[in-house]
Amino acid sequence: MIQKALRKMLLFGLPVFYFLMAISFYLGTYDSAQIKITIFHIGGLFLIMTWLLLKVEEASFSFFKNKFTYILPVFLLLLSGAVSFSISPYKLASLNEFLKRFIYCGIVFILVDIFDNNKKILNIKNWLIVASFVVCAYGILQIFDYHLFPKETFSSGLDPFAWRQAFSERIMSTFGNPNFFGDFLIVMNSITLALFFYKKKPYLAILWLMIAICSYHTMSKGTWLGFAFGLVVFAALYMFIFLKNKINKKLLVILAICVLIVSSFTIFSIYNKTKERTDSASFRVFTWLSTWEMLNTKPVLGTGIGTFYLTYPSWRRPQIFFIEGKHNTESDHPENEYLEVWYDEGIVGLTIFLVLVILVLVLGYKNILYLHINKTTKNNPMSFLQLGVLCAFAAQLVHDFVCVSLRFVSSGVMLWLLIGITLSIGANSIKYENSIKKCLPFPIKLVLQMIIVAIFAFAIMFTKNYFTADLLHAKAIVLSRGGNWDKALSIYSEVNKNNPSYTMAKYFKLNVHMYRWKAGDDVLAEKTFEELWSLAPNFVQSKWYAGMMYMKMFNDNNLLLKKYIDEGRSRDIIAKQEKAIAEVFSKAEKYYKQYIEIDPIFPMSYYGLSSLYAQVGNFEKSEKILLDHLEYSERLLKPPHNLWVEDWSSRRKNDYSETYNQLGYLYLSQRKFGKAESMYLKSLELSFKNINAKKNLALLYGGLGRKEEACKQWVEIHRINPRDKDAIEYIKTLATDKELKTRN
Repeated sequence: MIQKALRKMLLFGLPVFYFLMAISFYLGTYDSAQIKITIFHIGGLFLIMTWLLLKVEEASFSFFKNKFTYILPVFLLLLSGAVSFSISPYKLASLNEFLKRFIYCGIVFILVDIFDNNKKILNIKNWLIVASFVVCAYGILQIFDYHLFPKETFSSGLDPFAWRQAFSERIMSTFGNPNFFGDFLIVMNSITLALFFYKKKPYLAILWLMIAICSYHTMSKGTWLGFAFGLVVFAALYMFIFLKNKINKKLLVILAICVLIVSSFTIFSIYNKTKERTDSASFRVFTWLSTWEMLNTKPVLGTGIGTFYLTYPSWRRPQIFFIEGKHNTESDHPENEYLEVWYDEGIVGLTIFLVLVILVLVLGYKNILYLHINKTTKNNPMSFLQLGVLCAFAAQLVHDFVCVSLRFVSSGVMLWLLIGITLSIGANSIKYENSIKKCLPFPIKLVLQMIIVAIFAFAIMFTKNYFTADLLHAKAIVLSRGGNWDKALSIYSEVNKNNPSYTMAKYFKLNVHMYRWKAGDDVLAEKTFEELWSLAPNFVQSKWYAGMMYMKMFNDNNLLLKKYIDEGRSRDIIAKQEKAIAEVFSKAEKYYKQYIEIDPIFPMSYYGLSSLYAQVGNFEKSEKILLDHLEYSERLLKPPHNLWVEDWSSRRKNDYSETYNQLGYLYLSQRKFGKAESMYLKSLELSFKNINAKKNLALLYGGLGRKEEACKQWVEIHRINPRDKDAIEYIKTLATDKELKTRN
């Protein structure tokens, strides 16, 4: 009775799990995909718990004996993840990734053990077909929404959700990202096509057409590549296996023409898209180069599962900042699954992963042959389903040479489903007898089941808190934007209680301390920095924030020193204050320099450090640090940075314009008027609309008595920004002066 109930839970629960993974999203959290992660954690752990309870209830381990050959590579990959977790220097990050590996492998074990016949496997297929209709229908709605109700013109449209047109013309359906949606589509592309060829059902042809339309409109070159590769592999296998007896020169010519058309169209589309936006290709080139350098540090066992995003900032090529145009984002993955496995788990883990891949490819091919040729299975849907599964698996593998979608649960579960179905068909094509007798006494069985329930209940509650954390994080952001600092800090603390590995919450918490900046915020911020760096040593712009914070402390301590001197405090108190100033100066200098090493493109680090030196009268260093910023882009045209040569500085004209302006201000403070003028003019050459440079130049001319030139600058400032208060005030003053002269 209990066994039957547990089996039913698995047979019903796994298809529903996959259906929900495809269609679910929730916009009330910070990350709209958090609901997928939560379903994955809770649903996956619940399914594995149910399966283990069933194994104990059956008191039979024949599954492990009879199907050992098929599940061995999966066990080894799970073991590789466990070893990688044990040696990882960042346990919380590795725990998150290892938990995913544990659930993936558990899903495979359930598929091989429980879904042991055609009917059970085909039931999963039915749920996936329904899910595909749902997500493709929403994807097509997003296409119409973009073309009929562009966001620039219409505040609302066909897509009723807040994330409408988040990626402009690129659709993402329920997946929150076009690349992840694309990964799901390339899987269902082959499966749907194979099932259509089985019985030519019209609804499958309609679904395939919807998948093709949505795949194109993801505007993802990786999706196009995977989609086309899946079609080519499908055409070849179908021709040489299913049409083997009918094959002739005419069919071969037709196949060759079809392959040529699909390949040519895909290559042409990818080429045009790459030419239109070369950044996508150059981004991958520089990311792969950085990853190659990283994995050579620990090539055998790797650095630790799930640690890539923590160590990558120290290795990231500076060109990435020019390409992205941003500094407050992280690349969590290297845009290549194989490189990431190698970095995380070393050559050992990569070898096990590749062995599993080869096993699935070979076994999938043999399954098709067996199911198609065997008289008892000939012309049944399983041979066609296996064809679709194998082509989908191959397509995903190709897709993930240039994408990172396997690291996200919505795509990862699909790959492991394909692995599980293939292993299940192979393992269950031969029926085994249960040769091991049930030998577990009831008390032992009960104790084991209670232990399993206790462990998995704890794990489920722990991962459930991740969803709560994401929900709270979204609320805290709203509060901090509204200036409700105390409440925001309180909620950010709750976020990290629910999810100790949530680095973003600690980073945002630092933002609150920096903006609020009242008594005690310096101490609290220092503590938060330590907590953040224990999780992620070089997280986003945290080192720059640290430099900025210690510079604030430097300024505050200088004011306090002046107060002590004015009050006539004792020499000991003044000496103690001077020591405190020296300490915070040293820390500000240290962290600004560290962030310049990590991100040598970000101008604010240079400005902060230059200002720090200027405040202590070290104008030589202050000048040098600004010149370093101006000269850095030239270094990227020389080895070892010149693999992809480009005039990078042209992308940051506004940044360099401001740096010249900063240099002008520095020279002006030293009364080097000629140099200051030269810098302001260079600033305006790069950006004519640099208001700060124009104002400084106008003030310089005014101070030197060059009134006509000063007037020209103020008039131009007013033309650029008619609301500029300084320009309005100057023009009013000028008009008043003219009026007085006229009266006189």
